[in-house]
Formats: sequence, C-alpha cells, structure tokens
Amino acid sequence: MDIIHLSLIGSSIGTISIVLVFIYLYLLYRERYMGIWVISWLILFSRYIIFDAGLLQWKQSTLYLTAYQVLIFISVLLFVWGTYSFMNKPFNKWWIYGTVMLSIISAGLNVFFSSLVYKLLLPIYICCLIGIWVGLIYIRNLQLQGIGRYITGYAYILWSLINLTAPFIMNGSNYLPLAYTIGGVIRLFIATGTLMVYLEKTRADLINKETQYRLLAENAIDVIYSYQLQPKKRIEYISPSALMFTGYTSEEFYANNNLIFDLIHPDEHSQFNDFIYNLPYSIELPLTLRLVRKDKTILWIEQKCVPIYDKSGQLSALQGIIRDITLRKKLEQMSSLFDRMNMVGSMAATVAHEIRNPMTTVRGYLQVMDRKHEYQKDKEKIKLMIEEIDRANAIIREYLSLSREKLVIFKQCSLNTIIEALFPLIQADATASKVSVNLNISAVPELLLDENEIRQLLLNLVRNSIEAMPAGGNLDIHTFLEDHKVVLSISDQGTGIPAHILDKLGTPFITTKDTGTGLGLPICYQIAHRHNATIKINTSHEGTTFFVYFNLGN
Repeated sequence: MDIIHLSLIGSSIGTISIVLVFIYLYLLYRERYMGIWVISWLILFSRYIIFDAGLLQWKQSTLYLTAYQVLIFISVLLFVWGTYSFMNKPFNKWWIYGTVMLSIISAGLNVFFSSLVYKLLLPIYICCLIGIWVGLIYIRNLQLQGIGRYITGYAYILWSLINLTAPFIMNGSNYLPLAYTIGGVIRLFIATGTLMVYLEKTRADLINKETQYRLLAENAIDVIYSYQLQPKKRIEYISPSALMFTGYTSEEFYANNNLIFDLIHPDEHSQFNDFIYNLPYSIELPLTLRLVRKDKTILWIEQKCVPIYDKSGQLSALQGIIRDITLRKKLEQMSSLFDRMNMVGSMAATVAHEIRNPMTTVRGYLQVMDRKHEYQKDKEKIKLMIEEIDRANAIIREYLSLSREKLVIFKQCSLNTIIEALFPLIQADATASKVSVNLNISAVPELLLDENEIRQLLLNLVRNSIEAMPAGGNLDIHTFLEDHKVVLSISDQGTGIPAHILDKLGTPFITTKDTGTGLGLPICYQIAHRHNATIKINTSHEGTTFFVYFNLGN
C-alpha cells in the first residue's frame, strides 16, 4: 500500500467520523440542515471511496468523469443548501438551475478536451469559489457568537484554496498525498467548527427563547407563578404583575411564602383549604375566590394551574396563571341586577294596577266615612289609614317605574340646564336638612335624554346623599367631560356605604333607611340602563360619590 492510499484512508477516516457525528446529531434533534449536511458528507465520502481510491478508472472514461464532476456539484450544492437552512435564510432555486447547467457544460467539455486538467478546471474552480463564498457567509454572520463561525469559515476558505491545485496534481504528483492529508485535517476543522457553530447557535436560541418567555411572563397582565410543593413549600417564581394585583412586589412574596395565604379573604379560607386538600384533582376546575389587597380593597381572581411531577410520580410543583376577574364579577352582578329589575318590572306591569284599584276603592270609602258624624271619634284612625294607603300608592308608583315597558321619549337636552332648573328644589330640601349644596357645572355637550327620567335620577341621588348626612354637611354636584363621556357626579360627606350593602346596591328593596322602600337606586340603575349610561360608586368613611357616565351621541 503506497503513501497515497494511506493518506487517502486517513482522510476517509476523518470524513467517516464527521458523518457519524452529524448522523447522531440529526437522529437526536431532527434538524433539517443537519440531515442535508449528512447527505453532502456521504456523497463526498463516496467520491473518495469510488473514485479517488482507484476502484474505477474514471480519468480515462468520459462517463465516469462526468459522474465524478456531478458528485462534486451535488455535494457542494448540498453544503450551500444546508448552510442556508442553518442560517434561517430562504434557499434560492437558481442554485439548482446553475448546478444543472454547470453539469451539462462540464459534460460537454469532457468531449472537447483531452487533458484531465481542462476537464476538471471548471467544476473544481466553481466549487472552490462557492466554498470561499460559504466561508465568508459564516465569518460575516453577526448573529452567531463565539469562534466557531471563524473556524468553520476560514476552514472552508482554506479548503477551497487548496483544492485550486487539484486539477494539476490529480493525475499524479508528489504533492498529492500531502494534499489529501491537509484536506482531511481541514475537513476535521470544518466539522469541528460546524459543531461549535451549531452548539453556539443552539445556546443563543435557548437564551433568546428564555428572554422571550421571560419578557412575556414579566409583561403579562395576568400573574404567572410556579409554586414548589416538594421537598419544601416555596414560591419559585411569580411575575411582576403581582404588584398590580395585590400591592406586594415579587420580592415580598419570595421573602414570605405565607403571604399569598394571608391575602385570601376570610370567607374563602374553607374553599381554598378544600382546593389544597384535594390536589391534584381540584385543579381540573378553575379556582375562583377573593383576595384582600394591600390597600384593603377586594379583588376577585380566577386561578388555573397544571401539576408538575417528579421522577417518582409525586406531585412536586404547581404552575399556573392568576387572572383578575373583578370586572367580570361586577358585570355579572350588574347583569343579575338588571335581570331582577326586569323581573320586578314585569311583575309591576302585571299586578300593580290590580292592587291599586281596590286600594282606590278603600280610600274612597274611608274619605266618605271621615265626613260622617258617627265616625268622628275614629277620625285620627281613618286619617292614619288614608296616609298609609297613600304611602302604599307611592311605593307602587316607584314600583311601576321599574317596568322595562315604560315609554321613554329621548330628545337633545342639556344636562346642565336640567340640573339648574332643579337646583332651587334641591337647595330647599338641603337647607331643611342643614346641608350646603355646591354646584360646579362645566360646559358639556348636549345628550339624547328623557328629561323627566333624568330629573327623577338626579332627585333620587341627591335625596340619598342628603339623607346620608343627618347631622348636615356639604353636597357637591359636578358635571364634566372625561374620556369622551359626560359625567354627572354627586358627592356627600356621610359615613359611606357598608360593604355588605355595597355588593347588593341597586337590588330592589335593599335599603339602610328605616323608612326607605329600597326602590330609589334600582330606579336610578334602570334609568341609566335605558340611557345606555353606567353608574359607578366611590365610597369610604369620609363620604360617597355617585358617578353617572353618559356616552356621547347617545
């Protein structure tokens, strides 16, 4: 065995090692470019075995020489395709068309030229130029970090420059064994550099994905968390949105593992304990409960999570999302409120008239009896019965106001004009209760309103505010424009609305007054609903403010 074959075997062993490494990586990660590179190296290896090792006398055969040239073109084309795929760049189909054209031209040159040098010059030099171009792509790719791209790029360039001598030494030369040896070493550098580039790219991709997921978690509106159950219970991760939810920072949760349990509303402890006791079966349904924020406000949340198990199959952690559903709960309450009001309205429209007719008859007979001499001794009793019947009629009138079938006549009105027209009446009622009224109206656009209903809305809210200040105080009536909405606000200096009443506010017959009917606010909500307006309440021990938001162009 001569030195040429020994150097060729050494070069082939290096190529086989490269192929085995790339096959292993492809089977492990199933990356397409890795499979393309495997095929290109296998084609290159087959060329060494079949042609360079001397199994075929290809140098004297036009057919074998053409096959040799085509294998060169295909292997280089696959190197280019794999490189494009690895760099996440689209592969241009003109490379395929060019390879076909060059193969045809090379086959033609094999017929016209007799010298092996001229026959190999075009395919080898074209492939060397492509190899240099591939090397420059690796070197100039700024997205890749580390030295792997430099090793691979310069190895491709050096390999291509050395192959420029191939047509001149292929037919026998003292430099041929050295060329095979150097080529084999350079191919090892190419394979090693490619592996380094692959590992560096994989690491960079993992860092980018981690950054993306972290940005997603840290900028999410919902709270994302991971809670470790084994071996020690602790919060592994909680997103910064916890501050917006609870008023506590992520660091405070990490420092105090029991903080999340301390935030749970006292009325929800039994439900939460059932959830913990029945893990992991309890996570099949979302957990809905209330939290008490740092500022003592109530927050409704919905929690969904997935179980994480260790190698032994034990539940080791929970990972999930906590969502603020306070607005949804309020909408559900409003929807329920409107349903109840509609039901009450339907009942009112059905039975109110039937109730009022016999009461009118009773009142008429009481008036007749009041004028008769023999009933004069019962005059006070008769007067009391008439007053009670009138009070019942007043309640029925308010009851009828809840009817959804009520005819509403909208017209373009000025809210400020309605308030100013009612102001003397409001001021008279307030003065009688030692309340000072402050009117602060801003220029606001006209709205489509039912003037009578808005009067009733305003009087009901004002009288509620006056009655909330039995010892006197200040009543502020304010109109202004906010976020393309006209806002009417009525503020008092009362003691505020109790929490157990606030959740049920607007429900018919719910009242804190000894003589109240509990229909005033439901009527206000119904009027607002018919005007496509919303009512919001801000209450504390220092007073209560009702905000009525009217949409422009209503």
